[in-house]
Amino acid sequence: MVNPDNNYNNEQKIFNKKAPWIIHAGVSIVILIIAALVVKAMFASKPEARKWGGSQSAPTVAVDVMDLTVEDYEVWIESYGTAQPLTQTELVADVSGRVVSVAPNIRAGGSFKKGDVLVRLEDRDFQIEVDIAKSAVADANVVYLQELAEADFSAQQWNKQPSGEAAKLLALRKPQVAAAEAALRAAEARLMGAKLNLERTVIKAPFDGMVLSQSVDVGQVVSPSQTIASIYSTDVVEVRLPIKTAELEYFYLGENTAPNASNPRVKLYGDLGTKTYQWDGEIVRSEGAFDPTTRMLFLVAQVEAPFEATQQRPALRVGQFLSARVEGQKLNDVFVIPRQAVSQSNMVSVVDDGTLRKRPVTPLWTDDKNVIVSASPQQMPNNSANVLTPSDKLILTPTANIPDGTKVKSLADSLPESSAAQKSLQANNAENAKNSKAQ
Repeated sequence: MVNPDNNYNNEQKIFNKKAPWIIHAGVSIVILIIAALVVKAMFASKPEARKWGGSQSAPTVAVDVMDLTVEDYEVWIESYGTAQPLTQTELVADVSGRVVSVAPNIRAGGSFKKGDVLVRLEDRDFQIEVDIAKSAVADANVVYLQELAEADFSAQQWNKQPSGEAAKLLALRKPQVAAAEAALRAAEARLMGAKLNLERTVIKAPFDGMVLSQSVDVGQVVSPSQTIASIYSTDVVEVRLPIKTAELEYFYLGENTAPNASNPRVKLYGDLGTKTYQWDGEIVRSEGAFDPTTRMLFLVAQVEAPFEATQQRPALRVGQFLSARVEGQKLNDVFVIPRQAVSQSNMVSVVDDGTLRKRPVTPLWTDDKNVIVSASPQQMPNNSANVLTPSDKLILTPTANIPDGTKVKSLADSLPESSAAQKSLQANNAENAKNSKAQ
């Protein structure tokens, strides 16, 4: 006979084994039900998309604007170069000799004036040559005077006993006089040569300049054509400026300039420490051929009196790297548009009766601050897409993400009347955009 208590215990054990699975299943079902209710509530509360139109109107976007005006714009071409002296030469000895003295300013970096004595060579040998040449001149002069006296005496005798023409030449001693005169002239020439060599023992500066390097010193024996020092002139500095082929169209070269036109100006900038200084010069010529490596044409600028320091700038140094802005042509009847107002696809935005309109433009000239667009139909490039007019208000605010046709208004007009300082700031921004045209 089966004991009821044993059956109950067995059932209880089986239930205890299944209980965890039942609980887990129940919890999972509850979680799924709650998640479904949350998702349903989210979709039920989703806001409806607002549709503009009818009684509602699209929002008006406040933008920064500026008035378009027709003006003239002077093109300045950016370039760079290194300062080099107009004249640089090797100072050499014309005669041989031992160096007996050198001037203190012949050291590297020293400056000198034209005619300053830079080096002296020992001159005793050359002084002896001068004395010998003087003696030879004196002897030749005596012989010449003797021949003249004998010729005069012979002429008197000939008048008493005339004869043939050939005998007359010999009797008057004309060949002897000519030979004596030639000997005298040769002696005088040798004296001049000796004096010239003596003068060459004193080496003088050929121009105002500075010393780049010194090659000899006291006690050294030099020979003819040996370098004494490397020197350069300080009156003018030249800078070679490479210009791109596309930029030559806006530059006045010698072949397309009026005969009496002035040379184009150039502004050179150099950094010394934390400050940038400016030197003014002019373009004096262009080189005759394009550089075969860069395919650029070099213009040559000159700066006069570059080594004279002023209150505005220090002296310019040879070898100093300089950036440059070269004066180009003046573009007449153009719009000067700030660079940030033109998209990469050459589109600008204007305000047309309170609506944003995007218009294409064809730039005549572009630099890092401005884009120049012709305002004259006659001067527009072929197939030009310019459709701007002087009455347009140019939008300076970036409009890449604002669709064409959007309602817009001036940012200054949208400010509260109490925000006078903010309005003033907007006016200053417009003024700064205008000032950037001239830079």
